Amino acid sequence: MLALAPIVAARLALVEPEGTASEPMAIDPGPVAVADALVLEPGATCLEHDRLTEQVVTWLERDAIDPRLTVVVEGDPLETRSLRFTLQDRGQPIAERRFAPGPSSCDDLHSVVALAIALAVDATVLESMGIGPTPAPTPPPTPEPAPPDPPDRTAIEPSPRLDLEPRRRPAHDWAVRAELRGLLTVGIPPTLGGGGQLGVEAGWRDLVDVRLGALGTSSGSRPAGEGTLTVTLAAARADLCVGPRLRRVRPRACTGVLAGGALAQGRGFLRDYRTRLPWVAMAVGGDVRVGLGPRTALSFGLDGIVSLVRPVFDLAEDFEVRELRDLPRFGAALAVGVVVSLR
Repeated sequence: MLALAPIVAARLALVEPEGTASEPMAIDPGPVAVADALVLEPGATCLEHDRLTEQVVTWLERDAIDPRLTVVVEGDPLETRSLRFTLQDRGQPIAERRFAPGPSSCDDLHSVVALAIALAVDATVLESMGIGPTPAPTPPPTPEPAPPDPPDRTAIEPSPRLDLEPRRRPAHDWAVRAELRGLLTVGIPPTLGGGGQLGVEAGWRDLVDVRLGALGTSSGSRPAGEGTLTVTLAAARADLCVGPRLRRVRPRACTGVLAGGALAQGRGFLRDYRTRLPWVAMAVGGDVRVGLGPRTALSFGLDGIVSLVRPVFDLAEDFEVRELRDLPRFGAALAVGVVVSLR
């Protein structure tokens, strides 16, 4: 009986009709995140993976796509406005779009490329813009039902007449940032000193910034006559800065006004006094910001300070002025800090 088992199995295999052999069931991996399906090689362009992914998700109105699709974006190694993207289905290119050149603005370039990618990935983007899909032709009647057609892999290319002007959103044009700086000063107050600065700024399209903040500096206790004198400066500050964004680096030129007061504290004298005097100055300089991530950056700055209203302190003994201490006309401040985007 054991020897007949292979023969019975063989007979059963011959009797089984063709096409009925069981096939392994495919496992659907489910949608894949747009960030994982998007491959970016920016080259000389200003494209950033996070910003481009955010724009694609906005146009698609969802954050995942078919797991068979991959989008490869390649920037030209020399031209800052030339690039192409390829839509691939399981590694096989099914659509390609070139931009030579693309928009000059970095924000516009991200928006236009993201829209073209969304059009190639999902035809429903056309419907959201008021352009209905072309109805499929009705097949002629046949005596017997025809087998289903294979899925259409025709690439969805944006129409040459389609307006690719990006949809403007105020959140992309305006940004609010907070900045914390450490300061090394010369002449404000006299000799070497240090301090800090805290500010909030509103920026328009990474080009123009308006900053409001406050700073404080001190040089510590310095010998003065028979005692010591400590001078501390505290002021509010308003600045206007202008500078373009060059990928992850942004240089800026700034000018501003400082208004506050100078606090002097004497110690070791026959009578120790504390006095406050007004201080007004103008700042001219600039800084360079280096991006660390989508919302954080390092800031390196240098300002020249010109005191317009200078406080002068009298060191008196027995009602007789022995020495005058005044704030220098010119000073400088070296700053290193961190910038965080709030929106």
